[in-house]
Amino acid sequence: MSRMGIIVNVDECIGCHACFIACKQENQVSPNIQWNRIRKVENREKNIINYFRASCQHCEDPACLKVCPMKAVYKGPHGEILIDQDKCIACKACLAACPYGMPMFNDRKLTSYFGEKQPLFSPSNPPTKNAQPGKAEHCTLCSHRLAKGKEPACVEICPAKALTLVDFDAPTEKQKALLPKAVSLKAGVDTKPKVRYVCSNMDFSEVALK
Repeated sequence: MSRMGIIVNVDECIGCHACFIACKQENQVSPNIQWNRIRKVENREKNIINYFRASCQHCEDPACLKVCPMKAVYKGPHGEILIDQDKCIACKACLAACPYGMPMFNDRKLTSYFGEKQPLFSPSNPPTKNAQPGKAEHCTLCSHRLAKGKEPACVEICPAKALTLVDFDAPTEKQKALLPKAVSLKAGVDTKPKVRYVCSNMDFSEVALK
């Protein structure tokens, strides 16, 4: 099993939301559900605005996996954290346990932007598996793309190349240069996230998402 994750270079991010849109389209994510969220932090002293991508952190020691009573949370072949929605009972124990607040629940059960109307065209890339409304869901690290040797949609689309897919067990020479500068978000517990952040003007070890 590899240990895949993403390094987010905040210094390079331009806040264009291309990764957010790519995630929505690739995974056919329902309205009001955001697997990939774009956060903004304003530094008034330095007159700088930082944008960064936030999602499931694909932890090596995930709190959500430990508390799920149905064993619906599991690790994929690349170390990605996945949810078996057939087992999920929507108890939201995973959301309560996640220090980043990343599991999402489509409680409104709204699955289409078009209501009863039909879109003018059908997506060319239907989802690999339709999400079940009301069940836990979050970023899968585009597990279906990893299985084909492809990058996650967000990484592939980023025009600023601010996102880097990395195998922590076998980083490239270029990735090795980034790793010492890449830090985990503050969580309060050490879940060993595999999504890490590089930023020269902001201490990401002090950033909490929940």
